[in-house]
Amino acid sequence: MERITASDQIFSTLRTEIMALRFPPGVELNLQVLSTQLGVSKSPVRDALLKLKEDNLVEIFPQRGTRVSLIDLKQVSVERFLRQSLEIPSAKLFCMQRTSADLYLMEKAIEEQKIALNEGDMETFLAKDDAFHQTIFNAVGYMRLWNIVQSQSGNYHRIRLLSFFEPDVRNDIIAKHQMMLSAFQDQDEEQVQRLETDHMGKLEKETEMMLSHHPDYFKKPTQIGLNPV
Repeated sequence: MERITASDQIFSTLRTEIMALRFPPGVELNLQVLSTQLGVSKSPVRDALLKLKEDNLVEIFPQRGTRVSLIDLKQVSVERFLRQSLEIPSAKLFCMQRTSADLYLMEKAIEEQKIALNEGDMETFLAKDDAFHQTIFNAVGYMRLWNIVQSQSGNYHRIRLLSFFEPDVRNDIIAKHQMMLSAFQDQDEEQVQRLETDHMGKLEKETEMMLSHHPDYFKKPTQIGLNPV
């Protein structure tokens, strides 16, 4: 069994906080403060921050400190392309192979999204959104690909979560999931492909809204930064 180190645990904790926007883009991460809050020495926290840097979730500035990375729209496009490239062919395969148990899991995810929506819990809303799509990869034996997508989607994940705080966006998500479920039930491969393409492309249309509502969360197109290492 692989040993979980203190650094691994801290990395997981900090990554969760960043992805949930509890550590929002641009916020400073003070090494001493984190060490005190977590009740550990600086060394495992420093190691965890270096791992987060490798995932492009933090920026480290020599002699100046560390901050949570701003959302990079260029990387959002790259990460969305990665997911779209893997999910659309997986969904087409799933359409022909899906079982009643798979469809039940999708329906359950939708119902749990509705509950999260009613409770105003957008973190759970996103988790159930992911559960809906994960069913596709799991059913066709592509969980390794799903895990790759999840590990490489820090920018895409955070902007999706931001978008879910917009009422029109989250209501549309549930409607689209219900349409996709119906298409999977009917094994309508062409409709599945259209819905998948539209579903993952809609975030591009919502980007201007996110920039308007949260301008400080995004890396400016011409922003060079402070020479992070």
